[in-house]
Amino acid sequence: MSDAPRDDPAMSEVPGDDALHGGAARGQRAALEAAVVESVSAAPGVARLVPSFRQVLTAAAQRLLNAETTPATGVDIVQEAAGVVVYVDLYIDGSRPAGLVVDDVHAAVQTLMISHAGAPVQVKIRVMGVTDAH
Repeated sequence: MSDAPRDDPAMSEVPGDDALHGGAARGQRAALEAAVVESVSAAPGVARLVPSFRQVLTAAAQRLLNAETTPATGVDIVQEAAGVVVYVDLYIDGSRPAGLVVDDVHAAVQTLMISHAGAPVQVKIRVMGVTDAH
């Protein structure tokens, strides 16, 4: 890796991608996040995703600066010292036990990340609550 600064620390490398920097990084990161969102949303028992912490901060800053907002994905893919971590915040619909939903979401994210990056990643899932609609 080079010593060149990155535009945004949250946009750092994903395993298997040798040089995700700048605009190309954002495009590849967005495509990967969209694939994770689709996979997680399809898991039985998932009601909806919640905007990630990064997205909440970005949206607040954009509102403050009167800039356009980007749609929330509910997923953050972050390079940390220990490796890549995928954060998923979601609501469940109550149709299945939370543990089973979390297990299915974890498996779906791992499968997708292994197919993209060739290695497992750490997945952190927070169930924010249970919705009444199921």
